[in-house]
Amino acid sequence: MDLIGDLMKQVGTGENLAALSSTIGGDEKGVQSALGLALPMVMGSMAKTASKPGGADLVTSMIGQMGGGTSTDSMATYLSTPVSTGGAEIVSSLLGSQLGAIQNAIAQKTGLPPAVVSTLLAVVTPMILGAVGKQFTDRKMDSTSLNALLGDQAKMAIQSSPDAAALADQFLGAEQETSGLLGSIKKIFGV
Repeated sequence: MDLIGDLMKQVGTGENLAALSSTIGGDEKGVQSALGLALPMVMGSMAKTASKPGGADLVTSMIGQMGGGTSTDSMATYLSTPVSTGGAEIVSSLLGSQLGAIQNAIAQKTGLPPAVVSTLLAVVTPMILGAVGKQFTDRKMDSTSLNALLGDQAKMAIQSSPDAAALADQFLGAEQETSGLLGSIKKIFGV
């Protein structure tokens, strides 16, 4: 099971990609490229959050707040008119002080404006939470198994995306922060 790979297949092609691109105001090629960077980064940050004391409970709370509102059964509808799911607040909570730098790096790599990347992150983060929430519920997980799932998924997502790994290396070389995304990547790769 590869949650990020599955989401990329659902959102990063065809009508869903066209709907998302139209909704956030970006070109399809740039949005697809940004998805390849943003999805692994958000998953990595979720894994880092869950690995901290009380973090799995926080992620569980975020999942509960979603209320199943981003089901992949209605993906095209969601992408055409994303409901207010608190995505911007969740992204801010997960990426912390690095949010602006990550948005700018994705924007620079893809050619999309930072504001479009910000909107993309706000739209896809609830989708990631929805996918994780489905696993959490279907598999009747506890905090320990949620933490393991997120760690495995983050590692898989970063390893399957050379661009995301390069972006992570760029941030690791520039800062020595241990929270948010960088802490997650350090944990994943044992740095």
